[in-house]
Amino acid sequence: MNTASSRVLVRELGPDDADVVDVVFAGLSPRSRYLRFQFPISELSAATRRSLTAVDGHAHVALAAFASGRPVGIVRIFDLGDRRGELAVEVVDHWQGRGVGTQLLQAARDRAVAMGYRELVGELLVVNTAVVAVLRRVFPVTRMCRDGSELTITLVLEHASLPAESLVA
Repeated sequence: MNTASSRVLVRELGPDDADVVDVVFAGLSPRSRYLRFQFPISELSAATRRSLTAVDGHAHVALAAFASGRPVGIVRIFDLGDRRGELAVEVVDHWQGRGVGTQLLQAARDRAVAMGYRELVGELLVVNTAVVAVLRRVFPVTRMCRDGSELTITLVLEHASLPAESLVA
């Protein structure tokens, strides 16, 4: 594999990795921030930053991608109960389109399966078509529900490792 993502390492974040959150946020353009947070945001409020750094490895898991030791993306799983989790991902603009998001989502999928989740749910803007395409590639079974400009996508994990032909419609 000779892609940019092959030079990217993914590791789990801990509560002392607030600097990683700051670096990734700083690498997002205003449009990327809008797509990730679903409203214009120029800086993280203290409350949002606390929320994003309050990882515990159980109710809130965060995995970060690093290239040459520098953070280039983060994927998060927030426990929703009932073996369901909410998924969120962001990749710094310079690294978008290079496979980093795919690598992060694959790592999140594998971690969620290991944690016993049956599905992940993501809420995104309908115009975020690139993320929808990546989600559909990484998660073979998806359900989508559109509500105006927002899209809720449910990613089924129970069958994630089964070949597509074994799935019953």
